[in-house]
Amino acid sequence: MKTNSIEHQIAQLLRDGHSAEQVISIIDLPTDQAMSLYRDYIEQRKLQQLRASNQHSQAAYAMSLGV
Repeated sequence: MKTNSIEHQIAQLLRDGHSAEQVISIIDLPTDQAMSLYRDYIEQRKLQQLRASNQHSQAAYAMSLGV
């Protein structure tokens, strides 16, 4: 449960415009663990954006076919 809370905190700090260094210094965890969570969050965010882009492309293609 603590990991979810920390991941949520990371997401909020990034949305608020904090840099990676600021996020790591704000989170109350050892630096290695904070860095790992930060990298995991960024990777998950990239995957979500890629999925959304793919879904958008598929929908646009389907609409162009008149489906």
